Amino acid sequence: MNKLAIFVNNEIVFEFDRDLIFVENQLAFFDKMDSDMESGIKIHGELLANPDSQQRATFVVMNLIKALQQNNEAVISASCAYLVNRHPKLCEVHANDDVDSVKIDLIEENTN
Repeated sequence: MNKLAIFVNNEIVFEFDRDLIFVENQLAFFDKMDSDMESGIKIHGELLANPDSQQRATFVVMNLIKALQQNNEAVISASCAYLVNRHPKLCEVHANDDVDSVKIDLIEENTN
């Protein structure tokens, strides 16, 4: 199976099937997520008025990590689905505690 692996502090904590096919209402939900983020998002206390695709992914990952801590399966699934839909080459997410924040790394598959 083709999976998106979520790592927290170098330990795998969740895997999501990247090969899922999304139906129309799921795609509309992803569009709504993007629309909501267009009005601005906060990452590490900084307001980003017009976030790019990478910043949106980072924001979604931060919400995913919080959902994993709270065992919120709906948000976990929606976040992972958004990530694989909007970033189809994304294969790993790494979230590591930094001095006063969480460092997020998005790793895409090597297609060479």
